[in-house]
Amino acid sequence: MNFLAHTLFAQGDAERIAGQFCGDFVRGSDLSHFPAGIVQGIRRHRRIDAYTDQHPAVRDCLNVFEPPVRRFAGIITDVVFDHFLARDWDKYSDIPLEQHVDDVHAALNENRELLPADLQRFATFIQSENVLLGNQRYAGVEITLNRLSRRSPKFGPLTQGAAIALKNEAVIAAAFDTFFPELLALERANLE
Repeated sequence: MNFLAHTLFAQGDAERIAGQFCGDFVRGSDLSHFPAGIVQGIRRHRRIDAYTDQHPAVRDCLNVFEPPVRRFAGIITDVVFDHFLARDWDKYSDIPLEQHVDDVHAALNENRELLPADLQRFATFIQSENVLLGNQRYAGVEITLNRLSRRSPKFGPLTQGAAIALKNEAVIAAAFDTFFPELLALERANLE
């Protein structure tokens, strides 16, 4: 899953939201220098990613991507899943998307000094570009994948990902509709 989904599972807690972002920026198992809420967010992020990567519906939908794009199918699917979540946000949350995004931005700002330098820069970027709200439109998928493709020449195939995903939207949407409610139920059960 991508950042919008991860932050949904942080249950509005500022440290857990920051931790969910840290999950993609912090390596290793020694998290002792972080407060408990950030550690919980990092661990939840990692658990969600592992569950997502192993889910049969997600794995099956990756087959719509052929080499060389297939190498990036997981990234593309994560971004498209965030689009589906943003588009249908009201089905999954009682909090309006705009308020959730404001809460995410506030959490990142509140915990800024605790974040790795790369994440501090990324947090500034996602706020200035309003990336999370941009997920509501499919153009947000295209923009995100094009930005990711510029990280390295080997990421170039990502530029084709949005068009392939759009062509196969029904397959990917069916995978999301199967997978995401299961993940949501699992994560809610973990809170109880």
